[in-house]
Amino acid sequence: MQIKITLLVRCAPVTLPNRSPFSVFMRLAFRKILIIASILMEPLRSRIRSNALERHVANSQVTDSMGGEFPKLLILMVYRLRNVRLVQSLLREVSSEADVRLWAFDEIAPELRGQTVGCGPGTRFENFNFLYRSSSVEEGAWVVLADDDALFVKGSLTETIRIMIRAGFSLAQPSQSVMGWWTSLFNVSRPFSFARDTNYVEQGPIVIIESSFAKEILPLPEDKDMGWGIEAEWYKAKQGRFRFGVIDACRVAHWNRNATSYPVGPEMISMQKRLAAVGADSVWQLQTVNGHWWKWQQSPSWKKN
Repeated sequence: MQIKITLLVRCAPVTLPNRSPFSVFMRLAFRKILIIASILMEPLRSRIRSNALERHVANSQVTDSMGGEFPKLLILMVYRLRNVRLVQSLLREVSSEADVRLWAFDEIAPELRGQTVGCGPGTRFENFNFLYRSSSVEEGAWVVLADDDALFVKGSLTETIRIMIRAGFSLAQPSQSVMGWWTSLFNVSRPFSFARDTNYVEQGPIVIIESSFAKEILPLPEDKDMGWGIEAEWYKAKQGRFRFGVIDACRVAHWNRNATSYPVGPEMISMQKRLAAVGADSVWQLQTVNGHWWKWQQSPSWKKN
């Protein structure tokens, strides 16, 4: 049964911490070392991801019903033909009642023709917005923005949403596996953590938006870029009213490296402008944790306040 679930949250405004130049330098250096290690280990990591996909395909079953109290879902995704198996793996985790709208970036996959709204190039946000506006959105629907190259290696999309509801998150995403191509260490899964109350949710590979917050941030801005720094605008929209989080109990592996098909320089400029608009000098000022929900706790610490 699908019902309307709206999260009414009262959150104190958060003051972003300052990051010293030395702290930023150390973070960059540590991140660089891990990226180099990931590149060197990529043959092994690639095999692990491929095996995970094969197991997922072999063991997964199409979901007929979400069961219990569960929000209506609108799934938006832009896909490439080469990733059709990954797309199908994600869509098996949602029921036939979900509103699934796909955009084919290069060619429409025969297996996804019934759910594909159109085909052609465009920026990520332009295509998401086209899908969002292509027909009316059911009242109370939660929105999922998904890349076409992410696979749940622990948990599932439905489990992530159920934890979001329990935690009171209006914007959240599953954590990322080190076996995939993560962009920020902040989103890599933490041991002993069930979920984190954060000031930062990355724009991919999977973002889940509760219905009331979706009205605050959708449609997405179309600035002819790839949206770097949009997390700052989301942070500005959350202040005092909404709660963000990363779900460590669920984990995805991101198949491909980011920013390999477009120039990074203009994106860095766009990101700095968006950060400056919220008074931040660095994205790491947003990548902060307000509270932890540890695995041994029955409920999150912020629910006790």
